[in-house]
Amino acid sequence: MDEDRRHPRRQFDPALIAAYLRGRKIESVQLMPLGRSNTNYRLMLTDGEVCVLRLHNPGSNAQRENHILRLVTEIVPVPAVLASGCDWSIHSFVEGTALADTPECVQPAAEALAQISSLKFKSSGWIQLDGSIAPFDFGNGKSFVESMLDRPGVCTWIGPNTAAALHRIDAEQQPDATEPRLVHGDFNPTNILVHDGAVTGILDWEFSHAGDPYMDIGNLLRHTDPARHAEIEAGLIAGGFNVPADWKRKAELIDLSSHLEFLTTQRSDAFKQQCADWIRAFVERY
Repeated sequence: MDEDRRHPRRQFDPALIAAYLRGRKIESVQLMPLGRSNTNYRLMLTDGEVCVLRLHNPGSNAQRENHILRLVTEIVPVPAVLASGCDWSIHSFVEGTALADTPECVQPAAEALAQISSLKFKSSGWIQLDGSIAPFDFGNGKSFVESMLDRPGVCTWIGPNTAAALHRIDAEQQPDATEPRLVHGDFNPTNILVHDGAVTGILDWEFSHAGDPYMDIGNLLRHTDPARHAEIEAGLIAGGFNVPADWKRKAELIDLSSHLEFLTTQRSDAFKQQCADWIRAFVERY
């Protein structure tokens, strides 16, 4: 397994997409390094077509992700779904540079985030192929934070005092009165492509769901230099998002869940140490 991935990479097998090729040959195969869960290959075919083969990890749902891609295609730029199977899909190749390499484009990225969150739902949960919502189930009626703190490995990383503080913080939170919105779920700069100052593609929707858009805001804030946080705020406003005075605090509180979840993955110990340090610093600020 790669040191800092959630799942091992899957090997490319041309037989998997033989029906899509329809006799065409593959001129080149390029492993795309971005992404820590699924495996993506850039393919060039003999007729000139360039596409991306996405091999989904065993725990993901290719059809659900592709359904959401079709759902948002009129809202933000995303790859087109060209073909799919039970654990793979072929997408159009999107030109652009990752926002991680062009941080000066964070404002249009934040505007796209706001546009994603304009899609509302009646309840929170996983979006199903028929449009229904399957409620989250973290076990025995627990919150997500509680379910993470129940895992021995998490408390080992953060320590008992921080764990106790998180239990108190979680108990203080009031249910969000706003309607659940579409959440990308992994809105970080490696999944956002830009070109000439505009967003050209938003990738990797496997964690998308109906929920709190502050999850995406927190993710974007975490990966952006604080000197550019004002640009995120401007982008959210331009995209129609209602930005309250305490928007950063709301985002940081929701982002806590992501840091806890990272501690349960196969990511590297160095990365987990960063997450544990962030959690402890968050508790001190709170």
